[in-house]
Amino acid sequence: MSRSIVPLVLEKLDPYLEQQAGSWATQPEQGRHPTLPATADGKINVRQLVRDLGFKETIEQHFYRKPELSGPVNAVAVEQGLKPIGSRAQEDEAYAAVRVIVGRNAQELSDLRRELSEREALIEALRNENGRLQARLGLLEETGMTLRYARDD
Repeated sequence: MSRSIVPLVLEKLDPYLEQQAGSWATQPEQGRHPTLPATADGKINVRQLVRDLGFKETIEQHFYRKPELSGPVNAVAVEQGLKPIGSRAQEDEAYAAVRVIVGRNAQELSDLRRELSEREALIEALRNENGRLQARLGLLEETGMTLRYARDD
């Protein structure tokens, strides 16, 4: 029977988080910076956190899978202005939704461009027909002749 890794990690994690939270709280409010390990884009650096705790990197996966490990870290992280563990997955979901919306908008834009092109072609054809009809009308007014006009319908 395998033993749960959670109690073993919590044994080291709890005092570590208390120390990091205490260090953060003692900083002057104006110039506070996170004491937890962070990535350049402001997320918790779980790999460095695991190293700081003295564990092998294989433990890292448990912080993503077990809320009893990520929860306490996330509480301190949010207080320090860092994005919590798993925030990338949440961002990926948001980006996926945005990609769907952008895709729909791109299709709609494509449809609108095609429709605009068709209408511009129709307008050009109507302008040409209008020009021909005005020329015939001008000839009729100049000469007083009656013209027969067969429609192309």
